[in-house]
This record gives sequence, structure tokens and C-alpha cells, in this order.
Amino acid sequence: MSTQLREHVVRTRTDYGAVLLDERTGRYFTLNPTADVAVGVLSGGGTPDQAAQAVTEAYEVDTATARADIDALVAQLRDAGLVR
Repeated sequence: MSTQLREHVVRTRTDYGAVLLDERTGRYFTLNPTADVAVGVLSGGGTPDQAAQAVTEAYEVDTATARADIDALVAQLRDAGLVR
């Protein structure tokens, strides 16, 4: 199952990761660089496993930890109404 940003959410990369702007509410959500890598893969149609692989290639983290963190991130983004 893919995770896509909702139509009303804009992702802007920064020097420190990224910012997600919910244009409906005006609320900003910051992503650290690791989360930005994961969101980039997921919003491009990648799977959580592919996102975990990208994170492990970019940062010193094992696959199991990366996958657990991505699952938690996706849950937070869903709860905030940012992804479908």
C-alpha cells in the first residue's frame, strides 16, 4: 500500500529536512532529514520497505529500526490528516 500526501499538503525541503504545510488549516509540520527521506520515497509511490532501505543507505540505522520508525511516522501523518 502506498502512502501519498493529500492534495492539500505541500512538502518543501529545507536545510534541516522538510516542512509539510496543510493548506486547509495553515498548520506546518517539520520533518527531520531522516523522515524527509522516508516521506520522499513513500510519496513517490514507494513502499515502507523501500523507504526503510533508503533510510538505511543514507544513515547509520538498521533496517528493523528504520521500518519501525517509518511505521510510527506514517501513523502520525495519518492521524494529522496529511496522508492517505
